[in-house]
Amino acid sequence: MKHLKTYIILFPGLFYMSFIHASKHRCDGHEHSRNEIGFSGGALYAFEHGEWGSGIHLHYFRTLSLHSRWSLGGSIEHAWVDGNHFNVGAGIKYQLLERISIAALPGVTFLSHSKTDTHDTHESRKALFTLHFELVYDMFRWDKFHLGPVLDYSWTKNDSHAMVGIHAAFCF
Repeated sequence: MKHLKTYIILFPGLFYMSFIHASKHRCDGHEHSRNEIGFSGGALYAFEHGEWGSGIHLHYFRTLSLHSRWSLGGSIEHAWVDGNHFNVGAGIKYQLLERISIAALPGVTFLSHSKTDTHDTHESRKALFTLHFELVYDMFRWDKFHLGPVLDYSWTKNDSHAMVGIHAAFCF
């Protein structure tokens, strides 16, 4: 919980600096690719349990047409907090600005929790409908490789978590 205050202060500041950077570099001559394979990793906070953990997220997106802001794709996420959460989803991504995108990926989360005397909130190996959202800023671009901050949020009926981390993508 003590790290939560640091993230609450640090993350909005990082996105604010990113917006300033984006406004100065709007026309950077970057050519849009049709495909993206992305990886995110970072610190994860489970709201219902009040615990910190870590998570990784892998996705693939393909634009609907050559200059479209819309993409379709799929994702896999693994979270290590209060047991294991494994998420598989498919959905859409929209390019809000030149370097900022948001994705919505409904899917299925498989929860695996070990029951203890103090924690008996989930059944072990349970599958639930989930909604996964991702906000990405491509702060740095080196040809077809992009790197920047990410904010993920996943929701299920009994559980929700947010992840603050780094997103890396290869576009082709």
